[in-house]
Amino acid sequence: MQNRARLVVLLLVSTLPVMTGAVLSPALPALRAAFGAGTEAWARWVLTTPALFVALGAPLAGGLTDWVGRRPVLMASLVLFGVGGSVGGVLGTLPAIVVSRAVLGLAAGGIGTVATTLLVDYYDEGQSRVLGGQAAVMAIAAMMYTVLGGALAELSWRAPFGVYLLGLAVVAPAAVLLPEPEAASGADSASTEAGDTGVPWTRVGALYGLAFVGLAVFNLVRVELPYYLRAMGLQSGFWIAVVLSAGTVSGAGASLAYDRVRSRLGTRGTLALLLGLFAGGFGVVAAAPSPPVAFGGVVLAGGGMGFFVPTLTDGVGRLAAASVRGRLLGGLSTLRNLGRFASPLLAQPAVVGTAPAAPFVGGALLTGGLSAAVLLWGAVRLVRSTTAPCGAMVPPEPHVAVDGARRCLR
Repeated sequence: MQNRARLVVLLLVSTLPVMTGAVLSPALPALRAAFGAGTEAWARWVLTTPALFVALGAPLAGGLTDWVGRRPVLMASLVLFGVGGSVGGVLGTLPAIVVSRAVLGLAAGGIGTVATTLLVDYYDEGQSRVLGGQAAVMAIAAMMYTVLGGALAELSWRAPFGVYLLGLAVVAPAAVLLPEPEAASGADSASTEAGDTGVPWTRVGALYGLAFVGLAVFNLVRVELPYYLRAMGLQSGFWIAVVLSAGTVSGAGASLAYDRVRSRLGTRGTLALLLGLFAGGFGVVAAAPSPPVAFGGVVLAGGGMGFFVPTLTDGVGRLAAASVRGRLLGGLSTLRNLGRFASPLLAQPAVVGTAPAAPFVGGALLTGGLSAAVLLWGAVRLVRSTTAPCGAMVPPEPHVAVDGARRCLR
């Protein structure tokens, strides 16, 4: 029972970073109107500032978790989240609100990093299953927080800020149910590929690169698809939102299936599959003659995204010793958020051309090429495995010895 309650609290805590933009976005028009003309730029920064500071806060929190422990960083981040998020509802200027949103972003970076690190710490044997569940819960929470923010925005643009007080509400259950994990053993800190930290930087770096590229590409759905749908003749904001939400729904389903898919395909096979779903989905969107066809493409791409987040988190978690796990997962969070931030740059006409479908053609070609590269990489490793012993091919990782045999085969 306590283990179940612990998982519930961790999953609830994991949804808080999703709240940073989802709760407030429906209130932005009313917020901008409340402060008058000439405040459009500040109003946009109210929504986008947290993402940038999540990218800054995640590696900072990761280093602190490995230095002072998981609990102190989590408790401080929860308090900062509740205060920094809710205070915007009583501030009187947009610049002050933007500053409070920067504080919120730093706190969200800490919460996301520590929550994921604790899931890996607590559930080493069932890591793939719980990380898939975490991604699914976060996807569902994003929709729920958006709906809640929209309902509160009907009362006042200040009302949605009160939702951030949930950060303070979970401090007590987190303090009771989330103990500090046991310190890393001597095996955990053994050297594998890169000195004392035992970090196989080649593989971690590859996952970091995929995190940046994958989020930059997928975020084109939110950045560019509304314009593309309008070019097709779809003018209803409601139906545009329905098409956009299709990826969230299919992503939640894919996340729930992640553990079963990975157990059959392995990490490389899952990576090839999700990149193929990205490519197929973007290709369908690019060739879509009508919004219903584009809807199907978003469903495919969303399924790839549902596999994407747990695959990367699971991969980095398995490669990281407990003594450096917070830093490596914090770095992964940073690369994901930087990918989101860079996404509009990929859609510039100088990069992909001026046609409405051009960003999706580019995304399909890029992810399709990456999927083929992953498959080729796996084929080369398979051929090498027939002529070399496992130990000669895969550097030993003492801190994940239980999974070593399976990783050798994959």
